[in-house]
Amino acid sequence: MKRHPLLLVGILALGAIALGGCGKNRDLEYKNVQIKELERRNAELEAQLAQAQTMPQPGGAPVTAGSGNAWESSPDINVGTREQDVVLSISNEVLFKPGSAVLSDRAKKVLDGAISKIQSSYPDADVRVEGHTDNEAIRRSKDEHKDNWDLAGNRAQAVLHYLLNHGVASSKLGFAGYGMERPLTSNSSDSAKAKNRRVEIVVIKNAHKPVAP
Repeated sequence: MKRHPLLLVGILALGAIALGGCGKNRDLEYKNVQIKELERRNAELEAQLAQAQTMPQPGGAPVTAGSGNAWESSPDINVGTREQDVVLSISNEVLFKPGSAVLSDRAKKVLDGAISKIQSSYPDADVRVEGHTDNEAIRRSKDEHKDNWDLAGNRAQAVLHYLLNHGVASSKLGFAGYGMERPLTSNSSDSAKAKNRRVEIVVIKNAHKPVAP
């Protein structure tokens, strides 16, 4: 397990105290008390770290690669799961030109494949389309999209309307635009930002499952 920085500090302090004994009983007793306190604090930090690692990341439950899906990932669609749902993550570079919310010809071919699989494997599922961006402010298309929220929502709607016009029932569809608020990774590099620019098609398999009393 990865060590928390404070844990490392505590461990180093324990070593320093153990090596620095002066030989006097009173000082030794005092140092023993310090060691016990540091051990107690380290145990607390270990517990806090373990708890933090089990908590979901900001922005909802994380998407994980999962077996048992109806199809596998491809170069254009990354297939994963989020709790009980199947998540199809498609890069914006596959779907749109930079700054645009108009689907490309390539996007339509990719979405046709997704629609076919959803209809054959999950005919009763609801489908939510989620738009995401990186943290760069809108520049080149400011006249079309006010901000990243607007761009993400417009792109999600473009995908939703394509699904609607190609056989997915309107009663099963919904969309959301999250802007830059739910990144997959940090926006620390161009490649990381590219991963965050995406549309996710969430297949909600148990949308109409009765709730137990």
